[in-house]
Amino acid sequence: MNSESRNCQNCHNDFLIEPDDFAFYEKIKVPPPTFCPECRFLRRLCWRNNRSLFKRSCGLCDKSLVSFYKDDGVPVYCESCYSSDAWDMYQHGVDFDFSLPFLQQLEIVLNKQPRVFSVRYGTNINSDYSNSIVNSKNLYLTFSSIESEDIFYSENTDRSKNCLDCLSVRELQYCYWNVNSEKNHNCHFMHETRACLDSYFLFDCVNCSNCFMSSNLRNQSYVFYNKKLSKEEYEKELSRIPLDSFENVELYKKEFNSLLKNSIHKYAQITASVNVSGDIINNSKNIKDSFDISESENVVDSYRSVKSKELMDCGWVLNGELEYESMTGSGGSYNQVSCFMCITSKDMQYSISCKNCSDCFGCVGLKNAKYCILNKQYSKEDYFNLLDKIKNHMTQMPYIDQQGRVYRYGEFFPLEMSLFGYNESLAYDFFPITKESALVSGYNWFDRPERDNLLSKNWTELNDSTKEITDSIIKEILLCHSSGSAQCTKFFSIQANEFLFYKQKNLPLPRFCPNCRHYERLKYRNPMRLYKRECTNGCGRSFETSYAPDRPEKVYCEQCYQAEVL
Repeated sequence: MNSESRNCQNCHNDFLIEPDDFAFYEKIKVPPPTFCPECRFLRRLCWRNNRSLFKRSCGLCDKSLVSFYKDDGVPVYCESCYSSDAWDMYQHGVDFDFSLPFLQQLEIVLNKQPRVFSVRYGTNINSDYSNSIVNSKNLYLTFSSIESEDIFYSENTDRSKNCLDCLSVRELQYCYWNVNSEKNHNCHFMHETRACLDSYFLFDCVNCSNCFMSSNLRNQSYVFYNKKLSKEEYEKELSRIPLDSFENVELYKKEFNSLLKNSIHKYAQITASVNVSGDIINNSKNIKDSFDISESENVVDSYRSVKSKELMDCGWVLNGELEYESMTGSGGSYNQVSCFMCITSKDMQYSISCKNCSDCFGCVGLKNAKYCILNKQYSKEDYFNLLDKIKNHMTQMPYIDQQGRVYRYGEFFPLEMSLFGYNESLAYDFFPITKESALVSGYNWFDRPERDNLLSKNWTELNDSTKEITDSIIKEILLCHSSGSAQCTKFFSIQANEFLFYKQKNLPLPRFCPNCRHYERLKYRNPMRLYKRECTNGCGRSFETSYAPDRPEKVYCEQCYQAEVL
């Protein structure tokens, strides 16, 4: 089969479907998509809310909860109640109505069925103020975390301990502000580094220790501003750096940003991988146009998959296999089409928040169920007979949204059906737009109520140095230093363990709320988009990279990078 060009019904740009793509669609038995890869990514992102949290009560036991669902009239249940037999999970099941589009019927069930308060898998301890976590402990305002412990204000942290303000990291210990890094210990303000120790402000460094404000280093120690020093000289220079001062660290951050612009950048962050394209790919093979992929294989147009294979157009999949247009599957999920939060489930389609289920279509909030459609139980024979009829019906009577976008069988859930506002979802993180633009495009938007003016301290009333601040600060409500960014929470506080970390590491206390710090870190992440460009070194080689052609950085191909840096 040859490649085919199609026109996206959302952005109206042309996109290419390759022969291998057609083979996957045939394998999983879905028609080719009508949205381009980026619009499909955006559509899925609109369905995932990591950071927007609300205080709720369990609809059964009345336990106080922190949920990623706002109160829209549908109850949320705590984990123990949700997993119990104290409620009838089939109570909102309906017969299929051939006079209505399928997705319209699914929306009715979705807006009635109780929801589990948070996305969690495995055993999670003392992590009430976190979401999308797996086998983790002592997390606070940390999201998308796997097997981590004592993590504050971070996102995409895997197998890490005692870290604050990190983004997309693996196997870190005692680190602050690391982005796209792994296996560092006691390192702070690090970007795209690996296996480093006791260092500050490093970019693209590997296996380095005791280094400061340097880049493109390998197997080095006692390097200060990219200059090799003796141990005694380095320690003398470092002793002059007032890292406990917020104002001074802000100046060093500006120096660090200049360092990034003047350093050599490899076209992509790919390690121990074969036949891959995309960025931030580790120990994987056969990966195409995907990002933040680890220990996976045969993955296409996907984001954040770990130990998974045979994925296309997926996100946040752990130990999943054979999935298409699905989000947040884990625990051995298998053969899923257009599913969201279906854990340890197989042979699932168009289902949401199901656990330990198989052979379900258009179901919400089921557990240990089989052969169900729209939350109604069927025999195996009746299930498969009705399933074929529904798929044909979805093609003959598709769901058409308010913008005229058509959703036939194979397309992910409509944008307007999302339970979250665009600005609550991860769509805003990757593709930030204004409320006006979102509404014009037919996306939901959430206007969070203004917070009351709390009795708070402004940082101008406090000492600049952490050494001069006492633990009484943990009792204070602090006013964010921001000028009022779109996602600013305005007020925040310092936790006891967090304060101890800053004291022990001689680092400044933050002046900005966790949300403002998160969005500042996001600026260091390249877009989930690939561009064709030539090597800045002038060798004539071209490649695909997440660095846009008009960016100022020096972006090298593999060969020039190895010759210059390694």
